[in-house]
Amino acid sequence: MRKIMLALALVGVLDPCPSQAQQNDDLLVSTARDWGGDGGVFTCEQWRAYMTRLYRLADPKKRGYIDEKSFAVIPRTSSVFTSATFDYFDQAGKGRVTKEEFLDFQSPFFARFDRKHNCHVTYEDIRAVNAAAAASNAPMKHRGGGGGRNGGGEGLGGGFGWRDNPQQPQQ
Repeated sequence: MRKIMLALALVGVLDPCPSQAQQNDDLLVSTARDWGGDGGVFTCEQWRAYMTRLYRLADPKKRGYIDEKSFAVIPRTSSVFTSATFDYFDQAGKGRVTKEEFLDFQSPFFARFDRKHNCHVTYEDIRAVNAAAAASNAPMKHRGGGGGRNGGGEGLGGGFGWRDNPQQPQQ
């Protein structure tokens, strides 16, 4: 539950009204341009490459983990994680996040827009999700699919999709 609450807090979607939900989607899309969207397509590979770059910034000594102090560079560098805290990633409360834990962390963007669970989101997919939500005139629900950490679970989910999409390479 803590994981879901922190993830929702990251993108500011706790109890949104429809206009707030639209603003959250706008934020997801505008920050997504920082890591992907080449050729009008957002992919899990683009997201993972972006997360890898951020991790390298936070672990320049290649210790194999980042702590709260070294994490501080990520919100300063990344518009995606401007309001993120170290605790968001340190789910176990160990005071450290390994590279694997960091790279496997769930992506709110794919949880929201990757309805086909194929790690491939186009602007048309984004428009379709937003149009469906507007047509229902209900608050947008941020619910993930079969992705997430180790490819399982529901909730915010979505993850990178590696483990639930056999066409994606295992890393």
